[in-house]
Amino acid sequence: MAMPNEKESLKFPKPRVRELTETTENYLKRILWLTADKEYAKVSEIADLMGRSLSSTTEAMRRLEEQGFVVYLRQGRIKLTEKGRQIATNVNDAYQVLADLLTMLGIDDDLANEDACSMEHAISKRTIETLSKFVDYINSDPVNRALIEKFRMQVSER
Repeated sequence: MAMPNEKESLKFPKPRVRELTETTENYLKRILWLTADKEYAKVSEIADLMGRSLSSTTEAMRRLEEQGFVVYLRQGRIKLTEKGRQIATNVNDAYQVLADLLTMLGIDDDLANEDACSMEHAISKRTIETLSKFVDYINSDPVNRALIEKFRMQVSER
């Protein structure tokens, strides 16, 4: 990263204002994963996937219901609302693009997934869309894929 010279005035970007916390987005994304092939998720499943206690997850589900992101059904069953599903889908899409890009660059799967899970919350939708197009562009052409593979080999030799 280039450092500004002394004569240039420093311009720092303002921090992005976040509407939701990272934890809220992670809960919604994991509920989306759990409900991919069924109508609802159980609070116990969500707690396990999040690595949280059942009581803290139950409290989080009550807050998410108050915010209109989930419906809390009987017997600890949770269903995403349309609003919750939209947010979860956007977060999940960002996660997948970032994980794919990092893996493409030669970062091992576990680290790529861990980093993507952190990055997905801080990156703009416009940047994700551009990165998605980049990943698609690379994957669409054998020459591009060969260049990326050459890069991966060079990085792994370090």
